[in-house]
Amino acid sequence: MHKGKLIAGSILAMTVVGVVASVEHSAHATKVVPGHGPVLATMEPVPTSEASMFRVWVDQEGTPPEKAAVRHVTRLTAHTGNQRVGTYTDWDSRFASSYTARAGQIVTAYRTWQSGTGHAEATVYASDGQAISTRRF
Repeated sequence: MHKGKLIAGSILAMTVVGVVASVEHSAHATKVVPGHGPVLATMEPVPTSEASMFRVWVDQEGTPPEKAAVRHVTRLTAHTGNQRVGTYTDWDSRFASSYTARAGQIVTAYRTWQSGTGHAEATVYASDGQAISTRRF
């Protein structure tokens, strides 16, 4: 009886170790890069929305104040025909006046990200749709 429990415990322990090892390696994949051999690469999700792409770009290229402000962007709407951009955030509209400077950082980052689009009007909105700031560039 004792031997059976020992074997069952060993099998359970090996299963747990296998599951843990599998979970630890599930976020990584081995790639073979020509001329460099196998490389362990992180499989990061590819941004699918314009807001996600904007946040990724600012995280890589933006200034520290832009990065801090753009982390709050939840959605972008761009109307190319009339050059209007709507940037929606998770900010509470009850404190809209305290977000005005950070809203300007979002517009500045957007202008840099979309350089070459000509003149446009960008409005930054609170989570409930209230306009916090509108700027032209």
